[in-house]
Formats: sequence, C-alpha cells, structure tokens
Amino acid sequence: MIETDRNTSTFYPDGDWLYITDHVADGYSVHGKIQQRVCANVGCDGYTWVDLRTGCYDTTSIGDNGTEIRQCNYDITENIPVRVCEARYSGGSRYGDWYCSNETKS
Repeated sequence: MIETDRNTSTFYPDGDWLYITDHVADGYSVHGKIQQRVCANVGCDGYTWVDLRTGCYDTTSIGDNGTEIRQCNYDITENIPVRVCEARYSGGSRYGDWYCSNETKS
C-alpha cells in the first residue's frame, strides 16, 4: 500500500485487485501499476522490477460502484513477488516520480 495526503494505492492479492484513490481535486490524476520482480539477466545475477499490469488510474471525478475509488481487477499468477507503484499525471504526462510499495506476494 502507498498512502499520501493526495492519493492511496492498495493491492489486494485475494482476487488481484488494485484500488486507486485520488483525494485532491487539483487537476492531476493518479496512475497505478503492479510490477513483478524478475531475474535481471539469463544467469539471474540479480533482480529487477518490470511492469506486470498497468492502466489503472483515478481522478476525483471517476471511480467505481458509486465511490471515489477506481477498482482494477487483474489476473496475476499466484505467489509471485509484486509491488504497487503510483505516479501523478496531468495532460497525459507524468508529474514527478513513480513511488513504489514494499514487495509483497500476489
């Protein structure tokens, strides 16, 4: 989970749900994604994070089921190392860096 005063991104492994909430009506949207930890090369000399599921975003004006929360349902292989990342966007461009949670399991 990532939580700030402006937004929250939470991954629920039971059902592979990613919830994104934009708390501030400031013209920016919140984009969330799930990354998977994989071997960095053929010899697996280290690990790197790669995008596994993307395209989950929220503004204060959209959501699901009458709430302000965008619910993205993904199908992810069970028990793999994943993390949630989020960034703020405006006009189709990222504003600032991606922020990522600690590693968890899908």
